[in-house]
Amino acid sequence: MTTRRTRRAATTATLVAVLGGCITLAATTAADADDTLRLTTVVGTNTDLDLGDAGPSAGDVQAFRDDVLRNGQVVGYTTGSCQVTEFGETRLVVACTATVVFADGSMITTQGASQEDPAVGPRGFEWAVTGGTGRYTGVGGTVTGEFVPDTDRVDLTIRLR
Repeated sequence: MTTRRTRRAATTATLVAVLGGCITLAATTAADADDTLRLTTVVGTNTDLDLGDAGPSAGDVQAFRDDVLRNGQVVGYTTGSCQVTEFGETRLVVACTATVVFADGSMITTQGASQEDPAVGPRGFEWAVTGGTGRYTGVGGTVTGEFVPDTDRVDLTIRLR
């Protein structure tokens, strides 16, 4: 049986920001975007919308806004949503979009899908970096996320090109 926490963590994969503690942040532009950002999102606000059949089901959406921290200080946030596209006893699939917004207003946009066994919970994901603004204008790349066990944190690695 899937609990609200399992479903929340699964759709937060978001990033999932992306789908929002610790960041090593290197300034980058599209021209020198061969950089890697390592960061952690900490769950902020989540809103679950039960749009499919009653209870967890395909069509449900979670909208989120998570904090991004560096050395314990908030330096930005992630915002986005994940839609459940398949939900069963052994398989949960979500499609997500998330944006990382930094304190200077620069943004990195991400998009992807992930799946898990609801009985086990989320493990990780890999999504596309689809663009950016400000110091990240024109970037592409990938974002991988690893869920930190027994927490509401996701460790992210964003590889820009």
